[in-house]
Amino acid sequence: MNEPRKQQDAPAPFSPEDMARRRRRSVALALVLGGLVVFFFVVTLVKTGPAILNRPL
Repeated sequence: MNEPRKQQDAPAPFSPEDMARRRRRSVALALVLGGLVVFFFVVTLVKTGPAILNRPL
């Protein structure tokens, strides 16, 4: 009654076009994340203003 499951074929390797598309997407994502980090850093500095230099050591 219960037949053993057949092993599925291995997925086909990515084509060069797929790899190029994946790399472009990764670079774009890295740039967006890096931009957000810089943006939040700048916003933090602007919000603290010159008072950041007047802190007790």
